[in-house]
Amino acid sequence: MTNKERKHTQRKAATSAEFTSAEGAYREAERLAGRPSYTRRSFLRSSLAAGGTIAAGRALVGRYPRAYAGDAPGSNAAPQNDVVDTDLFRHSVASGDPQPDSVIIWTRVTPSPEATPGSEKGADTRVNWEVSTSPDFTTIVRSGYETSSASKDHTIKVDVKDLQPDTQYFYRFAVDRDGKPYYSRVGRTRTALGSGGERTVNFGVVSCSNYEAGYFRSYRDIAGRDDLEFVLHLGDYTYEYETGGYNGAYDSQVRVVQPAERTTTLQDYRIRQGCYHEDPDLADCHAAKPFICIWDDHEFADNNWRDGAAGSSTEPDDNYQAIKAAAMQAYFEWLPVRVSAGNQGSHLYRKLQYGNLMEFIIPDLRTYRDYELVYTNKKMFLKTDPDFVRAAGKDDRSMMGQTQFEWFGNVLSSSPTTWQMVANEVMFAPMTLPDGLDQRTHDWLVTQIGLPDQGIPLNTDQWDGYMVERQKIIDLIADTKKNVVFLTGDIHSSWANDIPRDIQKYRTGASKDVVATEFVTPSITANGLFDTVAKSRALDQPARQISTTAADVLQKTNAWFKWIDFIHHGYMAVSVSPDAVSCEWLHVDNVLSPNTPFRSARKCTAYKGKPGVHTDA
Repeated sequence: MTNKERKHTQRKAATSAEFTSAEGAYREAERLAGRPSYTRRSFLRSSLAAGGTIAAGRALVGRYPRAYAGDAPGSNAAPQNDVVDTDLFRHSVASGDPQPDSVIIWTRVTPSPEATPGSEKGADTRVNWEVSTSPDFTTIVRSGYETSSASKDHTIKVDVKDLQPDTQYFYRFAVDRDGKPYYSRVGRTRTALGSGGERTVNFGVVSCSNYEAGYFRSYRDIAGRDDLEFVLHLGDYTYEYETGGYNGAYDSQVRVVQPAERTTTLQDYRIRQGCYHEDPDLADCHAAKPFICIWDDHEFADNNWRDGAAGSSTEPDDNYQAIKAAAMQAYFEWLPVRVSAGNQGSHLYRKLQYGNLMEFIIPDLRTYRDYELVYTNKKMFLKTDPDFVRAAGKDDRSMMGQTQFEWFGNVLSSSPTTWQMVANEVMFAPMTLPDGLDQRTHDWLVTQIGLPDQGIPLNTDQWDGYMVERQKIIDLIADTKKNVVFLTGDIHSSWANDIPRDIQKYRTGASKDVVATEFVTPSITANGLFDTVAKSRALDQPARQISTTAADVLQKTNAWFKWIDFIHHGYMAVSVSPDAVSCEWLHVDNVLSPNTPFRSARKCTAYKGKPGVHTDA
């Protein structure tokens, strides 16, 4: 989250597990206004005795350009003679959180025209599911059924177990009507590497998809790449703003999100999730790849913390608690995530292991964090205010909370794999102003007036606002000599960063010790620096110059930044082998057009036993 953004406020089968909804009261809902109409005529089509032919199946395809797995990029042919109903399954299918022996599969059914997201309408509906090793479903290895209900917004989430490691599977859902099955599109997924596995694994990394600011070209590009096995989504999957509240470059709004109002209720968040899931590029990507997801702030509210959000005080906000509960429930209903259980109750932070190769450590950096340090009064900037600076360096400030921090440390230090991949929502590397002083004076100011040793923070929503906790993680990495790579989102720009052992010594040249590497993915569509400045076409070139200059200045004052791009949107393609982690940034020049091609912008590598950024191109 950048400070430049506007501050707008399941019967179980033997192999499945029911997911309970998160906290939050259910609300009465109205039909979606202004969305593509799900007419009674289109609904009745799913009840007719359709001829079992491909032509009949395709006649029912109206929602997506690709309703069969065989039509989705990089997948195989769908079963013959099966009717696919994309009105009944208008929100497509998804899978996620792959483990060696299990994976989550997901869908949502629309059992009647009025059963739109958030409506709390529609009869309970039996939904059958199948998992197969063959795309034509001649080899079904697991099957079962669940019952959709309005209480879970008619979402279905199944944890399919007893699968084989490192294996591609196909899955689909079906609802029987008049003795005939009506199917969802076919999804494709893959389990994680099993014990001892250490082959190279490639995957995509994304974050920050603002619906109105552009088209989701990154999702489409990833869906079409057979080399990328899964998608790591680092948060801001949805945005909470009202329509027109957060436009793209040149103040553009390429489409209209639903609901039109800012999301604050369970109904709102369900409608917003439904709107996103009907995007054809996102739907194709979910159908083609399993997702590993973590939330950031905008699934809730801007710059949220444990008890509040941007613009709230440092005291708990009762209104935010209701917003938080509603957003959590909708997220757990609509995303293919596996909720963990622990002494803090159900939680989203978790780990996923890929054989001996890598372990994903996935912290939740929003739910338990202390309030963000935001100082505003009549002055325009208070980043150098002594009280602000001292507060940023206080040793009791936590982004993770004590229980999660202990979990994180235990997982990292005991990890048995070659690589530890931290799914990190906000930037880890420091972005600070140097004090420009000699070491003796610097040390005196640190000890006497509380100047943070790491410098004056520029963005306290990221790890710079929690400096002491960050340093504890850095020290742990250094002491355990782990091969750690932070994969980061949130900041709507591309970065390749060293993580220094001692920030001040690195800055002065006294020590260049590096303990880890950080690769930061650009946003899919959400505004970066360029978009924020370029409010009109006339400001295009000045905005490019400002963005380039800002990157240059930051690299000069923060020497651990090895590459920055503030202009482009896109995603990262990451390749992990036993010897190295390579990252390629794929950029698109224009998200305001649905068909702009991608290009490779930069490649960097971190090597086993040699932390830090090595530039390839």
